[in-house]
Amino acid sequence: MADTCRKRNYRRLFVRSEIINVPVPSSQSRRLREYTNVPFEIFVVAFTVLPFLVLAYFYPLLPNQIPLFLKLNGDVAVWGEKNWLSVFRVPLMAVVTQVVCLLMKYGLVQSGSVLRVEGVDDYARLQEQYLGLNVGLWDWFRCLVAFKMSAASLDTIFLSVERFRFLSQPAFAITFIAAVLSIVGALYYSYRLLSVRRKLKEKFGEAKTRESIHERRVYGGVLYFNPGDPALFVRKYLFNIGNKWVWVFFACIIAYSALAAY
Repeated sequence: MADTCRKRNYRRLFVRSEIINVPVPSSQSRRLREYTNVPFEIFVVAFTVLPFLVLAYFYPLLPNQIPLFLKLNGDVAVWGEKNWLSVFRVPLMAVVTQVVCLLMKYGLVQSGSVLRVEGVDDYARLQEQYLGLNVGLWDWFRCLVAFKMSAASLDTIFLSVERFRFLSQPAFAITFIAAVLSIVGALYYSYRLLSVRRKLKEKFGEAKTRESIHERRVYGGVLYFNPGDPALFVRKYLFNIGNKWVWVFFACIIAYSALAAY
């Protein structure tokens, strides 16, 4: 029994001037599927894949010059030569964006920011609520990205093929509305997140949790490399570069930048 207690991981919880040692559950016990809604995921995947199928079907009908960039009013700003990359550029950007948002969600779930422990139930409940709001924010972005990027992808057809040109304005309206809703959602979730943070501060003061970091895995005082730690993001060192998903995250950022600049 004593050996078992010695093997348990502990995190220090600082509440005002009091220091409390509390056991921290393994981050593996918190899974992404606990914060996943299957119908929502099906919806996101469907709207992300659909533009590929539609563009592939209409690819032979597209002219040699297709729209690459639009002005704020929906008019074409830049035309480019038709090829597989120019046609599927926007859907590919949508896929990369979805992966980035999903990794951000996964990183939050694996961050270990929630304490499910006895004696600090209120603190754990508020932290769980804070995590849920963060996850909800990224799911909100993913939903709007699916709408916006799908409509923007189909603009390649609507603005290139004369008989479908009448659909370009509704598609532009969808992208505009999705952009506005993303701002509204960000403000809404930010307000609720600040509200939870305020409750935490009022009840626990400047409560802090010390992350369980293996100092031997820190190199040069700035790089944290620990393949055994499922966390993607570490507050003090920003990234756990030993986690393979961090490199997928970096690759997506580079890929999106390259596609946007194409």
